[in-house]
Amino acid sequence: MLEPLIEAIETAKKRIDQHRQTLSENETRTRGALIDPILKALGWDPGDPALVTLEYSVGSLRADYALLDHDGEPAAVFEAKRLGAALNDQCHRMQMLNYANTEGIEYAGLTDGDRWELYSVFERAHLNDRRLIDISIVEDEPHMCALELLTLWRLNLASGKVQKVRTPIIFNTENASPPPDRDPTPEPPPEQTPAPPTELPLEGEWEPFPEYLEAYLSPDVPRPLPSAIKFSDESEAPIHRWYDIHVEIAKWLHSKGMLTREQMPAMTENGRTYAANSEPVTHDGKEMASPVEIADGVYVSKHRSASRKMSHAISLLQHCNVDQSDVHLKIGPWE
Repeated sequence: MLEPLIEAIETAKKRIDQHRQTLSENETRTRGALIDPILKALGWDPGDPALVTLEYSVGSLRADYALLDHDGEPAAVFEAKRLGAALNDQCHRMQMLNYANTEGIEYAGLTDGDRWELYSVFERAHLNDRRLIDISIVEDEPHMCALELLTLWRLNLASGKVQKVRTPIIFNTENASPPPDRDPTPEPPPEQTPAPPTELPLEGEWEPFPEYLEAYLSPDVPRPLPSAIKFSDESEAPIHRWYDIHVEIAKWLHSKGMLTREQMPAMTENGRTYAANSEPVTHDGKEMASPVEIADGVYVSKHRSASRKMSHAISLLQHCNVDQSDVHLKIGPWE
């Protein structure tokens, strides 16, 4: 299902580029041109009352979408805003979460057609740590948007056992030969010697940042949250949440005179947004979500998913010409 989803994402991106002004004037236009096609590609046809209830009643209020599970009960509610609306406005988020909390619905989301967020409503954690989806169709690559949005795939969300998809397995078919015709009576495959089990690092060991990141992105080798970060001068800092990696790298770079107000903004690898800025605002002039002031004139955001925070941390190291291998992460406790 990735191909139709990626196609819907690419179409939405083109529409935003070509019709931003028109779509930003009206929520109904945003829903019809951007939100509904992506929901449909994820298995949620807004025109099918068996799958989606539009304007779902929550007391005297209404949620824009209720995505229904196999029993016809809401698996999630979604609030739609016009394109360009400030989703990081706490009023918008609380409205969406209150809808779900009132009805005992486990998941709640918010979108303006470009930015998509989904939250676990009843998890006992900070709001940032309950965020399951956080993507921008304009800023992020289509396949990465598709990957995160698969958490919203109907067969996943309606199952009652939501799994967050982390990394796609990409196969380059450009020069690949077509698969051979299937033999109706295939011979059994030859016996193969099983590969030795992957040797996992021990709790408390240090791994270079690039190796940890590569393993974290692998679907086969789990990695827990690191417990600490260490830099080339042997200084260390504790890690409690994924965004701490981004924050601590920014603090260390500033302490070494490599990340100062004069060097702002620090762009991300793809050049589409800021990994750090001299003011708590984003590349498009909006207020930075969950900003942290590293020092006078250096701000980063705690907002976004773990993978995005790792990406922004890498961007800061590259911005300051620091070798990623000089940064190490300590293996945290295994669950």
